[in-house]
Amino acid sequence: MRKIDRTIPFRYKLTLWYILIFTISLLGFEALSYFEFRADLLSQIDAGLLSALNQAIQNIDVENNNLAFQNANENAIKPLVSIHNPYTIRIIDSNGVVLDAMPEFPKIPIGPRLIANKPSKNAYEFQTALRDKVRYRVATAEFAVPGASTKNFVQVAISLADMESQLSRFLIRFFIALPFVLIIATIGGLFLAWKALNPIIAMEKLAGRVREDYLSDRLNYVGPRDEIGMLAATFDAMLDRLESSFKREKRFSADASHELRTPLTALKGKMEVALSRARSAQEYETSLLSMKEDVERLIALSADLLLLSKVESAAFASRLEDIEMGELLDSCVDQIIDTIPEKHIRVDRNYEERLLVRGVRDYLIRLFLNILDNAVKFSDEEVFIDISMGRDESISGTRARSGHEASERGVVIVISDKGCGIPENEIPKLFEPFYRVESDRSRARGGSGLGLAICREIVEAHAGMLRIRSTVGAGTSVIVTLPMATDRNHF
Repeated sequence: MRKIDRTIPFRYKLTLWYILIFTISLLGFEALSYFEFRADLLSQIDAGLLSALNQAIQNIDVENNNLAFQNANENAIKPLVSIHNPYTIRIIDSNGVVLDAMPEFPKIPIGPRLIANKPSKNAYEFQTALRDKVRYRVATAEFAVPGASTKNFVQVAISLADMESQLSRFLIRFFIALPFVLIIATIGGLFLAWKALNPIIAMEKLAGRVREDYLSDRLNYVGPRDEIGMLAATFDAMLDRLESSFKREKRFSADASHELRTPLTALKGKMEVALSRARSAQEYETSLLSMKEDVERLIALSADLLLLSKVESAAFASRLEDIEMGELLDSCVDQIIDTIPEKHIRVDRNYEERLLVRGVRDYLIRLFLNILDNAVKFSDEEVFIDISMGRDESISGTRARSGHEASERGVVIVISDKGCGIPENEIPKLFEPFYRVESDRSRARGGSGLGLAICREIVEAHAGMLRIRSTVGAGTSVIVTLPMATDRNHF
């Protein structure tokens, strides 16, 4: 039985987290608003109590040390105890005995601070008291009587029922509106999550369709160049590189098969001809020598393919050494002259002395032998080669595939010939395996078309650069830039 995947989709998880954070933030804001609103209401009530307290003190009549509110001017005190301003006022002594009150005053004790400490003139305090399930806000002030030894206090109180009613309505409105706000936020969160994750979902679907024989689809994302947009563009660029790589590998496999099949077919044909009838020893020897040429071509081609795979795998880090480039170039020139004696080769050399490159000697020899071989191969009987070498302070440091960190300084080797030259539009294709500018002519001059591809791989493996400049009929220059080895006391 297939196991059911109960994993919640990420867009729903994202929405749930968004709603959770939004709800917590909203509740926090509501709590802050609630306490600010309560503090504001309480401040207004305290201001009203203080005003009523001062007015009540002004209406106290002191006669024979007896304290009471004035009756002569009732209009002075009535506004404090009206329906619209429901204050209750009383005068008490330090023992809590009520000396006068209007109207009924709740049984609330004197403020503890005023009893414990001797207050300054007109000192007062506010307190909240609960009596008969009703909360009151009370303002208390000491009233000093000249010549009296006892303390007397005036208190003004007001019920907080109206304030609590306003606060309750405030909370009720919030909790009634909260579900509707959360529904709207959930819908908005789902929409935003869908909008944000839709390109990623498209990437996932496209990645599921990608196969070696189906690499042409792209996201073609249209939107802002934000993180999602950059990811989509990077994904399409990756598919471009992947498609290009597969095409290059297919072309390489087809070309390699063709290059191998041609000498094998020729070899098979020669063997069949040799075996078709009895022949003399001389004829057999001639056939075998012809077959030997095909075998040598196969061996050379196989060696080139093996070298190309080794360079691409970058399995030569342990073979790195510091190499004096002048000596290496001289040995390569001597080898080319000895290998092709039928041509008159003249080489002009302009070297800066004692330039070291850290690399693999065998690969660097193969690099420059390939370049020199092309210079000789595509020149007339008179071959003029100019080799210059010097420092280049502008090369930027890169990391080779071998893990070797290149120096900021470089060694530049320029090898120029006066051969037939190469059309400018053909130069970018020269580094493709098995590519030949003129197939028939190249084949007639030998070569498998792997030479410059191997050169490029060797240079890149050494964290260098390889460029070609050429003019048809005037010659070709190959510029190799290799990172200079770190300075050591070799000399």
